[in-house]
Amino acid sequence: MRVAAAELIRKGLIEGKFRPGESLSEPALAAELGVSRGPVREALLVLAQEGLIVHNQNRGFSVPKLGPEDHRLITVVQLPLETQVLILARERARELDIRTLEEIKKRLVDISLKKLNALVHLEFHERIWELSRNPWLEAALRRIMVPFFAFTSMVHSALELNPQLLDKQHQLYLDFLQGNSTMTAEECVRFHFQFDFSGGGEFSATVTSRESETRSSLKPKPWQD
Repeated sequence: MRVAAAELIRKGLIEGKFRPGESLSEPALAAELGVSRGPVREALLVLAQEGLIVHNQNRGFSVPKLGPEDHRLITVVQLPLETQVLILARERARELDIRTLEEIKKRLVDISLKKLNALVHLEFHERIWELSRNPWLEAALRRIMVPFFAFTSMVHSALELNPQLLDKQHQLYLDFLQGNSTMTAEECVRFHFQFDFSGGGEFSATVTSRESETRSSLKPKPWQD
């Protein structure tokens, strides 16, 4: 029961159903989920360990509030990890993996016409993390990025969503995985995640310049057996 309650609350957090800083009432959650307070409290403790919520002995549980400085600190840790995962995934990606990622990207862009879906966004990245075949890297990124995706799903409800930008962010990853990119793995990651919080930046000029190079002359890497 605790596991099921944790999964439902986690899903709600990632989908942005709670506001940053919002207090989480154990009785209210128990009533909503149709369970007793015991499993709900146990579930909240699990989510606090995952970094999805904050636990204060005197104030109970609440949704974290992340600001620009938090985003900067997360990026310091996330950037080298996601870059390494992208490099490893490129070595292991097969045609079926690329097709799966393309389908997820399409769903993400289509859904974003109404609202950013952090669950689909997370699914795209989880597929790439898994392709690294490095469980330590995957676990580290889950610990850092799941709370990040949950928070961005909350703040994006107040931001203008740009499906074209979202498509471009994820296409850069796909191009890199297929060997069709003039950009480094780190440049792809930087471009992707700077927009998830700030909504823009100077780096886009670099991307446009790189993409304007002789990209059409690049040969895709052969799919490995």
